Amino acid sequence: KPGGIFVITLSEFTANSPDLFRDALRTFVQSGDNKLILDLRGNPGGYLDAAVDIGSWFLPSGDTIVTEDYAGHQPNIVHRSLGYDVFNDNLHMAILVDSGTASASEILSDALRYYGVAKLIGTQTYGKGVVQELFPVTDDTSIKITVARWLGPDGLQIPHTGLIPDISATTTDADVAAGKDPQMDAAIHLLNNE
Repeated sequence: KPGGIFVITLSEFTANSPDLFRDALRTFVQSGDNKLILDLRGNPGGYLDAAVDIGSWFLPSGDTIVTEDYAGHQPNIVHRSLGYDVFNDNLHMAILVDSGTASASEILSDALRYYGVAKLIGTQTYGKGVVQELFPVTDDTSIKITVARWLGPDGLQIPHTGLIPDISATTTDADVAAGKDPQMDAAIHLLNNE
């Protein structure tokens, strides 16, 4: 993008996302640029371990990324950065979010914003701040039960109403049809003027 901005888009957190992200990040580092946009729009989440691994590239070892809070029914599980932490204060980063940004993508966005690594740009996220498990009832039916809630690094639950971006920007279907992306433009403007 203009101004030497590198964009990495993640459509979901799969088992191979950490490897693909590492390869893209290597290309970014080798470019010598220091401005990064992580596009998580429409990312419904996926493997929590993948989000923790990706967050670990930006955070020192031991920083809390998210906590599974079981409200005393079992011990909480704290997921911490693995501490790859390859960037210094020269990194300028924005994360694009929208109403399709959910679950693990909200966890990653919330953590990187909390630690001051990135600003969120776009529209309010989905708001999936809970851990759910699927239990079979019959051969043809199952029930999904909420068993815990996600707490961000600040100890607060990721809101059911979603994360509110630092900078509000909307990309409509008409914008897409016209080849425009006001959300991306807002991220580029932010990074080029920081």
